[in-house]
Order: sequence, then C-alpha cells, then structure tokens
Amino acid sequence: MTTKVHPLLEVLGYSITFGEVKANQNVNFDVLPGEVHALVGENGAGKSTLLKLIYGVYQPDSGEVMADGKQVVIGSPADARALGIGMVFQDLRLVPALTVTENIGLALGGRFTLGLPALAAKIRAASEEHGLQVDPDQLVRHLSIGERQRTEILKVLMTGARLVILDEPTSVLAPQEVEALFGVVRRMRENGYGVVIVTHKLNEVRAIADRVTVLRGGRTVLVGADPKEHDDAALVEAMVGRKVPPLARPKSEIAEETTPALLLEDVSADGDRGHEALHGVTLTVHPGEVVGVAGVAGSGQKELCEVALGLRVNTSGTVTVNGQALSGNTVTGALKAGAVGVPEDPVADSVVHGLSVLQHMPLGGRPVPKKGFGIDWAKLSLRTRADDERAGLRMAPQHRKVAELSGGNIQRVVLTRALGGESTLVVAAYPSRGLDIANTRRTQELLLEKAKEGAGVLVVSEDLDELISLCDRIAVMHDGHLAGVVDAEGADRMAIGRLMLGGAENPTVEDEEGTAA
Repeated sequence: MTTKVHPLLEVLGYSITFGEVKANQNVNFDVLPGEVHALVGENGAGKSTLLKLIYGVYQPDSGEVMADGKQVVIGSPADARALGIGMVFQDLRLVPALTVTENIGLALGGRFTLGLPALAAKIRAASEEHGLQVDPDQLVRHLSIGERQRTEILKVLMTGARLVILDEPTSVLAPQEVEALFGVVRRMRENGYGVVIVTHKLNEVRAIADRVTVLRGGRTVLVGADPKEHDDAALVEAMVGRKVPPLARPKSEIAEETTPALLLEDVSADGDRGHEALHGVTLTVHPGEVVGVAGVAGSGQKELCEVALGLRVNTSGTVTVNGQALSGNTVTGALKAGAVGVPEDPVADSVVHGLSVLQHMPLGGRPVPKKGFGIDWAKLSLRTRADDERAGLRMAPQHRKVAELSGGNIQRVVLTRALGGESTLVVAAYPSRGLDIANTRRTQELLLEKAKEGAGVLVVSEDLDELISLCDRIAVMHDGHLAGVVDAEGADRMAIGRLMLGGAENPTVEDEEGTAA
C-alpha cells in the first residue's frame, strides 16, 4: 500500500476583487514536494496577486488553501513562514550595509541566539549543503546581483522554508548566473523542496519546470500541465488567448558607408552619484542597423542612453548624432538631429501629472502644428490618432490623464510618441518592459520598421533572447566599459554572459575597431 503524497500547498478556488477588478477568479494551483512548478502569464494576469495570497499579504474573498493535506488560513506573511512557505522577491530584501551573516540573523529574529561566529559557521554549512556559494562575512553591498540572490535563497531556507517562491529570479542575471541558479533549484528539488518559479521566459520553463500553470485575466487557463506536451506557440496562445506569430526579421540594409546615426568616441560620463559611470566607450550605430546593449543591471546602460540623447553631459570624448556633435544645449541638438528616445523608467521620466495623453504628445520634442501663438490641438489630435493607428499599440484614449494609467499603458503612450513619427536615431531602453506578448511583438516590429526606413536603432534589454532575435550586433557593457561587440547572428549566449560578468572574452568577439576583443 502506497502512502499518498499531499501537496506542500494546494490553492482551491481562490478569488479576490479590488473594486471592480477581479484580480483572481476561482484560481487553482498546487505544489508537490520535490518539484519545480512554473507560473506564467502576461503582466496583469494575476500572478503577483496569487503570490501575495499564498504569502499572506492579501486575504481571498473566497476559496481555501491546504498545506500537507490540512486546511489552513494564511493571515499574514508570518503565518506563511510558519507553514514553511518562503518567498524570494524580485526586489531583493537585503540591507546593503550589513554582512550576509547579519542579514540572515535579522531574518531569524528570535531564533538567532548563537552569536555571529556560530551563525556564520551554520551559514557556511548550509551554503555547502545547498550549493549556494555564499560568503557569510561579505558586506551585501559588495556582492553581485547573483550573489545577493543566493543570499536571499539561503536566508529563506534557513528560516525553515520547504516551499520556495522565486519571483522573476532571472530578469537581471547573466546566462552563467542563470545556470548557477538553476543548479541550486535542481538540488532543492532533489532534496524534496517544492519550488515555484514565476517567469515570462518559456525557454526557462522548459529548462527547469516539471509542471506549468498559465494565468490569463485572473483565471487559471492551464493548470499543472507537463511543459513537454505543449510547444511554445500553445503556451503563448494560452497566455494571450490567441495565436501570436513569431517575429519575422527581414535582412537589414545597413548603410555603413554613410554618416553614422550615432557615434560615440572615447566617451566617459558621471552617474547620478558623481562616480564615473561610463569609461571610454566607443560605439557606432549605422543607419538601418539595430544595435543591442546587454549587461547586468547598473553596468552603464542608462548613462549610455542618456548621453546619446543629450540628457547627460559626457565628461570626455565626443557624441555625434547624424554628423552633428552634441554640445551646449545637447537635448535640443539631439532632437534637431532626429533622435527620439524611450526612457528606462517612463513613469518617472515621461509623466507630467494632470496632463492628458494628447497633451503629452508635444513633450517628445517632435514639431507640432501651430495655431496662432499656440498649438493646434485639433490637428495634433488627428496626427496622434494616425500615429496610434500606424503604431498599432492600442494607446489609451487621448483624453485620459496619463498619471492615472497603468505602467503598461504609459509605456504604450511613450512608444507611440517616439515611434509614430519620422526619426533618424531611436534610443530605446527596455522598450518591451511592462507590455503583454502581443504589444511586445508589435514594438519589436516597429523598431525593425524604423531600421528599414533608414534610422539607426539602439536597444537596451535585459532579455538576451530578445536582443539576439532583434539586433544586428550586440554591445556588451560591464562596469561602465564596453566589454565587446558581438554579431547577433549565431551569437553564443555564454560568451556574451562572460563579457557581461567581466570574465574571459570569446575570440570571436570584436571591438569597434574590428580587432579581436
């Protein structure tokens, strides 16, 4: 007679409503011991709400939850932790000024009675057991993103978790760090832990997940399925509700013999805190070319985009847009030279409270129709409607206040404004961030259309697969330096990852001078 194995956690018919929004509707989800269960869905599908229900941040309007076959109530995160549920948030919850040992000691709270040296010894033992490679004596502020993440996972395990939730754990990791993380997850699975991994990358679902659940519109539309029985197209259709064709990338017509759309020559620039964030960067973007920028978070991508758009003054070197050197009033110079930009954080950098979608249109720097001494709003409205139809991103109605829109809707306003008109240089930082699959695909198509029209396109993304499929070349940043420039066709993800981490370079990688990097 075999003993029935109960799920570590089983959610049955969970529903929760915020005002008129049904965030979760009759959701079912479970996690078994010794398995990795992927939770996927578009932004706004209800994934975050479900996680917060499981972790006790929210309380459901209806439904029940079982732990080890017994009905329980998770009224708070403390209740969740007492049941052995741990969560590693996307924004890691560590104190940078403290050591690894001190951070884990804080998490242990009243259970921390050993003293720091004894706790450090326990951390070393647990680190070895789980393959997490964490130095207990290091200050958190000196750790890489991957090391901080391993510290968070170890902290959760040492507080007694048997079920670990990883929320978008790979979004800022290099490929080598992703492989290391998945090695840890596989060991956890072998040791009987349950792991929930929230991701939007289907290749990661295939690499690590035993089962996958898809949320759409707050409902579970595919529950506990075997990923091997559903190809990517089927999973995408489950997430979106319709078929989404793959990106059709035409052959680029790069005009290398003409004036570069963007030319950075030995450019250095300071960051917001006064440190040098760019160090001697030389990079060319030709008309008709899509150049990607890869790097772990904080490697100089933001400063690179801002320098190219005249938003940040370079401390040395030269910045040229379509043959015009940026100097003096650099923003005006970049706009007059035909540059447009999509900022890294549109909510913070592009939204003026109180203004409507239409009133935001002139703020991108594009010339507007005039009427007397002011703006001809009727003509601008017609042009904006035409831009919206051409872009195909389904922008919010023109009368809506932008500050009242969701992040994804704000992104669509910014993208339509930037990509709807004529331009000779497009600098797009994380253009698909916050978008659903259909709008992500359309945004990628718009960037390719801009290149086909003869514009140079510079794209920053945290998704290497997106860069490889979209770009002609990929510039890799590390600690403010240009570590190398890689041909996207046939690119080796691990070679790019080594450059992102500042390690050994691949002999096929070339720098801007065309020599082996």
